[in-house]
Amino acid sequence: MSTPLAITPLLAVLRFDGLRVLRDRFLLSMTAYVIALTVGLRWFLPWLTQELDTRLNFDFTPYIPLLASHLLVQVSAQLGGMVAGLLLLESREDSTVKALLVTPIPIEQYLAVLGGAATVVTVMLATIEAGIIGWGVPDTGGLLIAVAVGAPGAMIFALLVPTLADDKMQAFAYMKLLGLLPLAATVAWFIPTPWQALFALYPPYCGSKIYWLVSAGEGGWGTYAVLGLVGAVIWVWGLSQLFLRVARG
Repeated sequence: MSTPLAITPLLAVLRFDGLRVLRDRFLLSMTAYVIALTVGLRWFLPWLTQELDTRLNFDFTPYIPLLASHLLVQVSAQLGGMVAGLLLLESREDSTVKALLVTPIPIEQYLAVLGGAATVVTVMLATIEAGIIGWGVPDTGGLLIAVAVGAPGAMIFALLVPTLADDKMQAFAYMKLLGLLPLAATVAWFIPTPWQALFALYPPYCGSKIYWLVSAGEGGWGTYAVLGLVGAVIWVWGLSQLFLRVARG
C-alpha cells in the first residue's frame, strides 16, 4: 500500500533527521557519555556512601534520590532536547523548515512528531539508566510517572536552542547557559517547601518533585503531575510560536 502523498514529505524529513543524528559524532558522544556516567554511578554511589559514613559519619543515603533524579529526570530530558534542538537548528540553516511551509504537511505537525519522538527517547533513556544505576530508584510506576512529567523538558530545550541561536557555535554557547535550567530544578531540593513551588514555573521541576515524593513513599504527586504537564504544554506552545516566527523570518 503506497504512502499518502500528504505524509510523504514529513516521513522524508524525519528519515533525514534520523540519519543526521547517526552521523553526528557530537550527539553520539554525548549519548555515550551519559550512559558511561550512569554505569559509573552504579559503583560510585555505594562506595561514596560507605566512605562518607566511615570517614565523616555522614549518612549520604537520603541524598541518593536527589542525585538519581537529576540524572534520570533532568539530564535525560536535556540530552533528548539537545538532539532535537540541533536538528531543528540544522533544519533552519538548510531551509528544510521553509520547505515544509509550502508542503501539504503543516510545520506544526513536524514539530509535534519531533517533540513526541524526543519525549519517548527521553523516557526510554531514563528507564534504561534507572535499570543500570539500581540505587535511589523508586518503583517502576513512580519512576515512569516522574520521568514522563519531566520528559517534555526535552522539547522545551529543543525549541529554545534554535530560537535563540543562528548557528552551531551560538547553539553550543546557549546550551551551556540553558544547562542551568535542569540544575535549578535540582537546587529546589534545598529550598523550603512554600518557596519551592516557585520552581514549578519550569515544568520539568515537577518531574523531579514527583521522583522525590515517590522515593520517600509520600503522596500528593498528582498535583505536580498536572502542574508539570499543563506548564509544559504552555511552554511548548509559546516557544513553538517564537521558533516559527524566527524560521519564517
